[in-house]
Amino acid sequence: MNSNKKTLVVDIWSDFVCPWCWIAKRRFEKALADFEHQAAVQVNLHAYRLAPNYPPEPIKSALLKKFRNPTAAEGMVYAVKSHGADEGLDYQFDTMMFGDTMDAHMLVKAVDDEALQKRLIEVLYEQSTSYGKSLFDRASLASLAAQAGVPADVVQRAWTTPELRDQVQQDERTASALASGVPLFVFGNGVQISGAQPQKVFKQALEKMYAQSELQLAAPTGQVCGLDGCTI
Repeated sequence: MNSNKKTLVVDIWSDFVCPWCWIAKRRFEKALADFEHQAAVQVNLHAYRLAPNYPPEPIKSALLKKFRNPTAAEGMVYAVKSHGADEGLDYQFDTMMFGDTMDAHMLVKAVDDEALQKRLIEVLYEQSTSYGKSLFDRASLASLAAQAGVPADVVQRAWTTPELRDQVQQDERTASALASGVPLFVFGNGVQISGAQPQKVFKQALEKMYAQSELQLAAPTGQVCGLDGCTI
């Protein structure tokens, strides 16, 4: 295989208000950086909203509503903070918010440059998770976009282009047909990984995908028939 060609595909669905998604993102990135054939991997990032049409509220309140048990909610907060710290990520649950992230996802969709899009995504995670910046106010999102280097005209296009909203919703329909939540990773060979799995799990999935692609390339072509006849 020519390692300079992106022939291995990984599709990822996530949401900025999903507590485990940033952790999963970082673990996958580390696995990919440690993968010998990373130059051959094409990563496609997809949108998913955990809370469509949900008004913004503190994430601790949202977790309490979900678990209906303060001990269980605090247990999740502790687990996420602990695992996040292991990855060098700072989770500040006292200032984190939860809600419908459509505007944030449309903003990401408006960015055509792959490197800039990835930088914006990281800024959205970091600023909302570690510093309590709002993902639900367009002025706040525009400020975060500028911080990531996104041109102002791209920001304005994000919320005036109906096709971008349609793209977000199509991403969600595709994800819902595959699993019941995010983070969700689908590798080109059909392997699916849900949740913030350990780095080694992502590394193994990448290696398996590469190994299977090598086998497919090495497989001899069998006899086939077409409209003009059959090969012998």
